[in-house]
Amino acid sequence: MDGLKLKWIYRLCLILLIGLVGIVFYYLKPVYLHIVIGVLKSMVPFLIGLIIAYLLHPAIEYIHNKGIKRVIAILLIYLLFFGGCVLGLYLLLPIFKQQWQDILTAFPKVMALYDNFLSKIDRKTSRMPIFLHNRIDLMINGAERSGLSLLNKSGEWMKQLVNNIISLFIIPFIVFYFLKDYKVLSNMFWKIIPYKWRYEAKGLAKELNNTFGKYIRGQILVCFLLFGLATIFLWIVRMKYALVLGVIIGITDIIPYFGPVIGAIPTLFLAASEGTSLLIRVGITLIVLQLIEGNVLSPLIIGKSIHTHPVIIMFSLLVAGEIAGFIGLLIAVPLLVVIISVIRYYSNRKERLST
Repeated sequence: MDGLKLKWIYRLCLILLIGLVGIVFYYLKPVYLHIVIGVLKSMVPFLIGLIIAYLLHPAIEYIHNKGIKRVIAILLIYLLFFGGCVLGLYLLLPIFKQQWQDILTAFPKVMALYDNFLSKIDRKTSRMPIFLHNRIDLMINGAERSGLSLLNKSGEWMKQLVNNIISLFIIPFIVFYFLKDYKVLSNMFWKIIPYKWRYEAKGLAKELNNTFGKYIRGQILVCFLLFGLATIFLWIVRMKYALVLGVIIGITDIIPYFGPVIGAIPTLFLAASEGTSLLIRVGITLIVLQLIEGNVLSPLIIGKSIHTHPVIIMFSLLVAGEIAGFIGLLIAVPLLVVIISVIRYYSNRKERLST
């Protein structure tokens, strides 16, 4: 009985100690917060370099397994990737900048068209029950706030990108050393994991690489191909802002189901501001692009790496969108893939143990 009392006293003291430490950390926040933020900012180039190295590693392993030395394989993929990025920016950035300026110039015309569109919706929904009419108004206002917030944040991101240009220059070097010493860094990481958990951790990492890695690499490739196709097709139908809209369509395609709609809205409004004929051509183009993406690109490149019902995907997108806005929509499905992979691994582990 005395031992039980001592046990509860020990637990109570531990809880009080943790609470006291938490209070001290809270009130010392002005002292250490700027240090923590500085450390996190300095880690961003290393995190970006690690992600790029993870994406490029399978290509390097494939070339290395063909009998080419690892360093040569790294240099080849390294030059192709970063050389292609630099060349693409050099050729396309001036065009992108000019088209963006043209969009800003045409913005008042687009907004007038948008206001007219909202007026029509308001007239058509005015006869609906009041609660439904108000709900539609709330949805439209919420979409407007989200769009304006995203535009403001995109401007802040661009400023931060320019301010941290030095950090961007060191990313290629970080990627090179990550790729060169991949096995050494991997062994160092596994030595940190306690031995009794190492076997399970390696099995889980293998499962995550087979599902999450395949999904991320495939989705990036699909988005890049869709960006190229959208830019070419919109240029063929004589859309003035083909490159900017191609970028928007490519980026938003990473969001299942809702992404094509998000990418299509600004494209259709800009086309409508130029005339009905262009609107029809652009509308047909977007339908063709969606058919290509849904029936050719995604099935061939990504396959069925998610292995889950569309309702679950939609639910995760709605929850993530409510919590974190547009960023939540971007990370919802990758996070869902990780969760499903972990559940699948431990389910299969139980089956293996039972058999």
